[in-house]
Amino acid sequence: MSTGGVQKCVFCDIIWNRPVQHLKASEKVVMIQDRSPHAPHHYLALSKCHINQPGDLTAADVELVEEMERLGRELLREKLKEKGQADTVEDMLRMGFHFPPMIRINHLHLHILYPVSEMSFFNKSVVFRPSRFFHSSKDVLEELKAKRGDKTEENNPEVDAALADSNMK
Repeated sequence: MSTGGVQKCVFCDIIWNRPVQHLKASEKVVMIQDRSPHAPHHYLALSKCHINQPGDLTAADVELVEEMERLGRELLREKLKEKGQADTVEDMLRMGFHFPPMIRINHLHLHILYPVSEMSFFNKSVVFRPSRFFHSSKDVLEELKAKRGDKTEENNPEVDAALADSNMK
């Protein structure tokens, strides 16, 4: 490792020494193609800061996870546009993090998979299905924001009141 990162970390090596593999990058995140794609569009958003796994994220990392999600969506839209395809259909997009024991590389990375309908049954239903081993980026963000003390839809009195009003009509 010559310019940064953790020695012998595959993703640190890609981030700091292999710019040819970068599909898109920002100050905090590098996007790459998954080396063993499980969907026609399978990208990884790599944190430039070496964090071993999603369980190590703290409330201070909300912006990092939001950046990973944002850059992943941007790259997907660009790739779809290059192929003349329509914009992203949210129901066909899966974005999330693996949790132990499903982590193969100890460096925080977000999976962006599209379209889910073209994934194998096993990958769609087991490996990348939201569960205790694969958490959606939305769920991870909600948990981090709650730790930070942000109001979420679940504990926001204004949202609860609006829902109660709409149910009474």
